[in-house]
Parts: sequence; structure tokens; C-alpha cells
Amino acid sequence: MAGCRRGGRDPRVVESVVGRTALTVLLLSLLIPAGIAQADITQADTATIMVEDDLGHTVTLEQPAQRIISLSPHLTELLFTLEVDDQLVGTSRYSNYPEAARDVPRVGDAFSINIELIVSLRPDLVLAWHTGGANKGIARLRDLGIPIYVNESPSLESIGETLLNVGQLAGSPVAASISKQYREQLAGLKSAYENPPSVFFQISDVDLYSVSDQHLIGEAIRHCGGRNIFPSLPASVSQVSQEAVLANNPDVLLVTQVPGQAPGPWFDRWQSFDLLTGRLVAIDPNLISRPSFRMLAGIEQVCAAIGPS
Repeated sequence: MAGCRRGGRDPRVVESVVGRTALTVLLLSLLIPAGIAQADITQADTATIMVEDDLGHTVTLEQPAQRIISLSPHLTELLFTLEVDDQLVGTSRYSNYPEAARDVPRVGDAFSINIELIVSLRPDLVLAWHTGGANKGIARLRDLGIPIYVNESPSLESIGETLLNVGQLAGSPVAASISKQYREQLAGLKSAYENPPSVFFQISDVDLYSVSDQHLIGEAIRHCGGRNIFPSLPASVSQVSQEAVLANNPDVLLVTQVPGQAPGPWFDRWQSFDLLTGRLVAIDPNLISRPSFRMLAGIEQVCAAIGPS
């Protein structure tokens, strides 16, 4: 019997092993569901974000972007409006609103960008403006695998959509409410007149450039109940002649001028024509030319100039 115990396995040992095995299986059976539940929570928290930009490209992120570069002043403004400016690590020249935007490192301007500097900032999202001239650089960034959202803002209504899209990519908690507020205020500014006042908009006070109805400012004029005297220019922004402006005899002349700066040469020139007396109105270009939330203030200025005095 003793030899049998030495050559075989002690029953007490077998019982101990079986007991430990049963305990292990029990613990695993309890842990596995908890693990699956935790995995589900983690997966929900980091669900893939998919947004289509204004050029039809799908931007895909595994989680909200934490290091964002903006390549246009109006997109920089949007990030501040969406309360995600703490995620902004680089921006473009002329990003001057709000005041805190001036402190963000510059990576280029509308025409060229510093690829090496941008890469060194390790962005997980770049916001770009298609109308700007830096499209070759943007293509290089895309080739490097950096997610890029391209904004074009084809209409005033689309600015509300941009607020939603950028807010989703950046994880903004206020995107939906800000977008709704924008749409409601835009709708509240809409005006109509039995005899729409004729409007000339001069987008530059240095050269004589105006906008067609295809431009956002042209849409703003219609939105405010006015009639653009140059609805069908060769491009959305085109040069026009003084003679053509005078021949159309506009009811309202809107000329961009930065507040606090001296009037440009065209102000005195337009005021020298008796038929235009009292029709000249200065418009802040930072408000009416940037498709951000602040454009509402620019549209309000246009509507005030067009409406009954």
C-alpha cells in the first residue's frame, strides 16, 4: 500500500488541485462578463467619428481630435466659438480674433504653409480652407496621413453645418446649441421688400472689386432684401469700373473698412458724386468676409444699411 501511495497521486493533493481549478473557473466566469462590459464602455467612448467635409471627403477619427491646426482665421474663430480652443496647437497668419488667437503659433498663411513645422506639432486634425492658395501643401499633409477637414462654406446656411461638423471632430459639447443659435439668428435677419433696394458692395477700398450673387456676401445682400447690381460677374469676386457703378445708380454703397482706421481713397471719391450723397456705408470686413459665427454681425450691418432709415 505504501508503494502504491508513492507511485500514485495522493488523493488529498488531487482534491486540492480540483478545488483550486474550480475556484479559478468560477473567478473567470465572474470576470469575463465584467471585462466585456468594460470593453463595451471603452468602445462606446472611443467610437469612430466620420464626417464629410465640403469637398465630399470623409474625415475619420478614432476619437475627438486633441491637437488641431487651423489654416484659416475663420476656422480659428470657429474653434474658439465651439469652446475647444485649448486643443488648438497652430494657426494661420491674420488669425486675430478673439485676442487669445494671437498667441497661437503661426504655421503659414492662405497661400503657403510650413509642412515641417506642422508635422512637428503632431496634429491629429487639420482644418483647411479650399479657397485659399495652399492646396498643394494641404495635399502633402494628406499624403502624410494627417486627417484634413476642408471647409468651403458654399452658403450662409452651411456655416451652421460647419459648426456641427467641426464640433463633432473636436468633441465640442456646445456644437449643437451653437449651430442652432446661428441658424435661428440667421433666419431672424431675413428681410424682403416690395421694391428691393439696389446695392453695390466694394470688397476692397484700394481697388474696385465687387462680388457676384455666388459669393456669400452676395447671398447676404439677398438675405437682407437687397438687389446686387452685379449679380453675374465673371467670378465671385471681380474687378468693376467706376462708370459701371455710376450707371447702375445704386441705392446703397457698402465699402469695407476696418474700424478705427482712416477711410481709404474710395470713400472721398464716392462722396464727391452728388447722386450718391448719403448712400455710402462702411462695413467691417472682419465681420462680413469671414464665414464664422461672427458673420451674423456682418449680415446685421448689411441689413441695417439696406433697410428703411
